[in-house]
Amino acid sequence: MRHPAFRLIPALLACLLLLTACTGQQEALPDLSGLGAVTAVSREEGSGTRAEFERLTGSDAKGTDRIALSTEEVGKLVAADENAIGYVSLQAAGSVAVKVLSVDGIDPAESLEKNGSYPLCRNYYLAYSGTLTAAENDFLTYVLSAGQEVAAQSCLPVKKAASFLSDCSAGVITICGSSSAAPLLEALAKDYYTYNPNVEIQIQTTDSTSGLTAAIRGECSLAMSSRELKDYESELLEAKCIAAEYIAVVVNPSNPLENLTTQQVKTIYDGGVSQWSDLT
Repeated sequence: MRHPAFRLIPALLACLLLLTACTGQQEALPDLSGLGAVTAVSREEGSGTRAEFERLTGSDAKGTDRIALSTEEVGKLVAADENAIGYVSLQAAGSVAVKVLSVDGIDPAESLEKNGSYPLCRNYYLAYSGTLTAAENDFLTYVLSAGQEVAAQSCLPVKKAASFLSDCSAGVITICGSSSAAPLLEALAKDYYTYNPNVEIQIQTTDSTSGLTAAIRGECSLAMSSRELKDYESELLEAKCIAAEYIAVVVNPSNPLENLTTQQVKTIYDGGVSQWSDLT
């Protein structure tokens, strides 16, 4: 008869497998010896994507090698350098020749379709100061009702889509800020015109911090932010969460990696890995 301890082995193995799945333990890494020194690409100071990436990974980004001033520039830098790694909004990743990695074994595109649990998820906000004009209020009402159906095409909606009846207010709406949120706002503006052709919506792409500062100063109607507002910003602005979106970790297509853990991403951006072959 087997020793009673042997009966515990299946249960212990099951627990180990469950713990591995829950902690995002890495798969075996592919051979990275064909790559050279890591080129870590970060967004500029003021970028909402950078702020949320660092918050979600716990990185201080001291290992950054290149700074990109826009989502598009990150994609171009990574596409041109076989040793580069970067991060962009998931909806922007498909517009450049980069490879999107799974993080903790979770593919962001598949997770988006299933409203899943991809770890690098952040919110998009529209923020404003003071009282909205009739046209601005009509547009914001649309975004949080019928516009949620548009948001669901590329992001995670934050509300159930609802019917919308415009009051057809006329006016100019200026929206500035996050380059990551801009494609969503452009899609929303295009659809809103089918409800209300009497407005003109002008979208100016900078970064989240610049957009929020402009809204505080009264230089734009609405600010796009792809990060949480700071305390002083929340005191001076009213903010509405309009969607949630994933931050994709991207590498050059020649990189054999398919998956990284959150801890590995942190290690790379903290400067803990100088050569790809040193990654563990």
